Amino acid sequence: MNQLFPTLAKQNVKFKGFYVAFLLLALVIATLSVFSTVLTGEMGQAAINMDTAGLIRFLVWMTVIMVIRAIASGASALFVGRFTAKTDYSFRENFAKYFLQKPFSAINDVNSGESLSVFTNDLPGAARLVANGGIRMFADIIALLVSFVYMFVINWWLTLIFIASFPLLIVVQVVISGPIQKKSAITLEKRAASNAVATDVFQNANVAVAYSLEHKMTERYYKAVTEVVKANMSEGRSFLFLVLAGIVASATPMFAVIGFSANQVIQGSMPMNEWLAYLILAQTAGSWLAMLSQRQNDVQAAAAAAKRLNETMIQEVEDINQGDILNTQHNMQTVLTFDNVSFAYNKDEDTKAVLNNISFDIKQGEKVAFVGSSGSGKSTVLKLMLGLYQPDNGSIHLFEENTASLSLKSRRAAFAYVPQDSFLFPESILENITGSTQYVKPQLEKALTDAGINEFVHALPGGVHEVLVESGDNVSGGQKQRIALARAFYADSPIILFDEATSALDPMTEKAVLSSFDHLSQNKTLIMVAHRANVIDTCDRIIVMDEGNIVGVGTHDELMAGNRVYRHLYQTTSNNNQALSTTNKEV
Repeated sequence: MNQLFPTLAKQNVKFKGFYVAFLLLALVIATLSVFSTVLTGEMGQAAINMDTAGLIRFLVWMTVIMVIRAIASGASALFVGRFTAKTDYSFRENFAKYFLQKPFSAINDVNSGESLSVFTNDLPGAARLVANGGIRMFADIIALLVSFVYMFVINWWLTLIFIASFPLLIVVQVVISGPIQKKSAITLEKRAASNAVATDVFQNANVAVAYSLEHKMTERYYKAVTEVVKANMSEGRSFLFLVLAGIVASATPMFAVIGFSANQVIQGSMPMNEWLAYLILAQTAGSWLAMLSQRQNDVQAAAAAAKRLNETMIQEVEDINQGDILNTQHNMQTVLTFDNVSFAYNKDEDTKAVLNNISFDIKQGEKVAFVGSSGSGKSTVLKLMLGLYQPDNGSIHLFEENTASLSLKSRRAAFAYVPQDSFLFPESILENITGSTQYVKPQLEKALTDAGINEFVHALPGGVHEVLVESGDNVSGGQKQRIALARAFYADSPIILFDEATSALDPMTEKAVLSSFDHLSQNKTLIMVAHRANVIDTCDRIIVMDEGNIVGVGTHDELMAGNRVYRHLYQTTSNNNQALSTTNKEV
C-alpha cells in the first residue's frame, strides 16, 4: 500500500537530533536532582552537628545546582514546545497532502464530520504520542534509573527491597492499561460521530429552521454528545484505576524502606545524611513511578488516535503526475470519445450499473447537451470525463489518446468544470477566479465580461480584490454562479463542462451567459448537462439518456420528430418554464 503519512518510526528518525538533545537534558536534570538530594542530606547532618560553615557551603552549592537545573528545565520545556509544534505541523501538512491525493471516490465516501474529527482529535493525539507523551516517559525513566543508581550506592539491599514490587506494578499497569487504548479508540469514534452530526446541523441549519426541525436536530446532536460523555466516563474510570494502582504499588515498598532504613539509623549502621538522602530519593522515585502510570495512560490514548489516523492514511493515493502528458494543441476533429463505457458506484454484483456500455463522439467546437430524467447518468458521464472515477469497462479517449495512459493532471487541465452548486473559497474574487494573486488582466476582464459579472465586480469596494466570506455567502446565488463561470472562462481550457451551471441565474443573466458562449473561441468545446429548454436549444447536438443508456442522439428538430423520450422531456420542461423558453426563442 502507498502510505503517504509518515509512520511514527520515520517521524522519530526525522527528529532524532531533538531526541538526543532532550534525553541529554533529562540526564542532566536527573543527575542534578540526585545531587540536590545528597546536599539536602548533608545540610541536615550539618544542622544536627551545628556546623554553620558547612551549612553555608552546602547552601551555596544547592543554589548553584538549582540555577543550573532551572536553566536545563527551561531549555527542555522550550525544546518540547518547539518540537510539539513542529510535529503537529508535520502531521497536519502530510495529512492535508494525503487527503487531497486520495481518489475522489474515497474522499466522497467519507463524511465531512469524520474528516473534521481526524483534524481536531486524531492528529493532535498522534502528535502528542511522538512529541510529548513518549519523550516525557523516557525522561521519567531516566530520572528513575539515575535515582536507583545512587540508591544502590547508598544501600543496595534496601534498593532491592524497594524495587521488589516492580513486577507487580508492571502486571497491574498492563492489565489495567490494556483496555484504555480500546476505550480511547471508542471515545474518538464517538467524537467523530458527534462532529458529523454537528457538521450536518451547521450546513443544513436553513432547512432545519424552515421545516421546524430544530427539536429533532437538537435531539440527534444531544444523543451523539451523550455517547461521547459515556465513552469519556468509561475511559476515565480505567484511568482512575490505573493511577490508584500505581500509587498503591509505589507506596507499598516505600513503607518497607522507611521501616528498614530507620532501624539501620537506630543501630548506627546508616549515617543520618545518607538516610535523609535515601528517603528523599525513594519518595521521589515513588512519585516518578506513579507518574509513569499517568504517562502510560496518555501514551495509550495517543496510540489509539495514531492507530485511527494510520487506518485512515493507509488507503491508496493518486499520483496525478503519473502518466503521459496530453497534447491539446493537435487540431483533432474529435476531442472526446466514450467507447462502450460501463460504470457502477457500488461494485457489488447485484448492483445496477449507472452507465451501460455507452458510446459517443464529440467534435471540436461543438456544443453538446446531455439530457435525461434524474438518475439517468448524465452527471456521472461528466465525472468520468474529469477522471473523478474510472470506468469499469470500455475506454475514454481525449484528443484521440486513451485516458488510461494519461496523467490525471494533464487530463483534468483539458477541462474547465462548472457544477450546479459552485463552491467559492473565503478569498478574494480574483483568487477564486485565477487561483492566484498573479493574473493576466486582459484574460481576467474577458472572463468577467463573458460571465456577465464585470460591472458587478468592479462596483464592489474592493473590486476583484473583494474578499468573499465562507462559501461566498456575501454574494447572491446567481453572482456566485457567475464567478464560477468566470473561473471556467479564465482557465482557457479546450473543453468546458457545465452541470446545470446556469440553473441559479435569473432569465436575463442566463440569456447573457448563453450568448457569451458564442463569443468563445471556435476551438472551445462546450459539454453541458441541462434540463431547461432554452439552454438545450442553444446546442448543436443533444445526447438523450435514460436509465444509464443512450437512447437518442441528434439535433433538437431531429429528436423532436423521432425520439419519444426527448420529446416528453422537452415538452415537460417547456411547460414548466414556458415564459423563459419563449424569451430565449425571441433572442
